[in-house]
Parts: sequence; C-alpha cells; structure tokens
Amino acid sequence: MFIKRFIAPFVLIASALGAPAVVDLEARQGCSPLKLVHVAGTTEIGLGIVGTPLSIALATAVPGTTTHSITYDTTAEYVVTVAAGAAITASYLSTQSALCPNTRFVLSGYSKGALVLHSTTLSSSVKAKVVAVLVFGDPARNINRPWPINSASVDLSPRDGSSSSQNVASFCNFSDLFCYPLGVSLPAHLAYATDGSIRIAANFVRAKV
Repeated sequence: MFIKRFIAPFVLIASALGAPAVVDLEARQGCSPLKLVHVAGTTEIGLGIVGTPLSIALATAVPGTTTHSITYDTTAEYVVTVAAGAAITASYLSTQSALCPNTRFVLSGYSKGALVLHSTTLSSSVKAKVVAVLVFGDPARNINRPWPINSASVDLSPRDGSSSSQNVASFCNFSDLFCYPLGVSLPAHLAYATDGSIRIAANFVRAKV
C-alpha cells in the first residue's frame, strides 16, 4: 500500500552535504567511537534535510561522533533501489566494522531511507555494534518489518520519552502523508528537521552510549 502512495512524484528539499563516501579516506582520518550512518529519502543528495541537522546535533550530544551518508539511487522507485541501497549499507557497515573494530553505529533513515534500513541484513557481529536506529517518516511504520539491531524495541512516540530498553525511535508526524494512517500532509513529512525531532533523536542516542 505504501509503495503505491510513493509512486506519485514529489520533490523533497535536498542537501549536498555529506561525509566522505570513500572508505579508505575515512580510515585515514581515523576511527571514531560513534558513527552516524544515514540513508536519505527520495530525490535527496548526501545527508539531506534530516541527516544534515541530525549529524550536527549528534556530534554535539556525543562529542567525537562522525557521520557517513549512504550513496544510493534515491529516485522514486521502491523495490529494486531499496534492495540495492540495503546491500550498499550492509557492505559499508561490514567494511567499516572491520577497519574500526571499536566503533559503534547509529543508523538513521528518512522516508525511503527508512525502507532501506528495514531491508538491511547485517551479520550478528556487526549488528551487535549498532546502538540505536532512528527513522523519520517511515512508510513501513505500520507494518511488521525487521530492524538491523539486536533485540529491537521500538519507541513509536519518542517525543513522549523512552525507556532504557528501547533502541529504535520512529518519528511520525500527525497526518504525515507517508507514515501516518490515512495521512494527507506532505508538509508534515518535510517538517522533521525543524519541529524538535532532531534534538529528541540526539538525546535518545546519547542515553544509549
């Protein structure tokens, strides 16, 4: 159902900001204790409208945090490109985990990027290094989909607070066209960068590390 709703074209505000895409460059820059790995939404470039402020907020909340944006096909297609994005994400995490064995990961996805995370399959050793998953405007929010983290416990209302056992925060604005049941609002889907969700997400992660 959500795929059909995604077929209607819409354009998201895109950002060209992003972390270096080449793994060996990141290796030369050194290993960080925590790395945000973000998957952008439809038509976005780099970190996009959610990943950019999230990267800044998380580096403030957890000093030393670095960021990588997954480069994949963000066009408005939601089967082949999602599977390809998931494979790219899994490969990056596996390689980075081997290069930096002490680094832990926060995975985040906005809109289509959330679908990519649902489809990402990690080895048990890599999955054990994922401390939190953050999704914004997740089209699969109301479907039982897997998460790339051990013992996933999903907080569907992170603005109301989270328990210590919850390691997935799913943000969905009222009437969001893509994640809210019978939602009709595209502006609600575009508001996560400016409505306080980013600060809450950063604090959610800080409580896990």
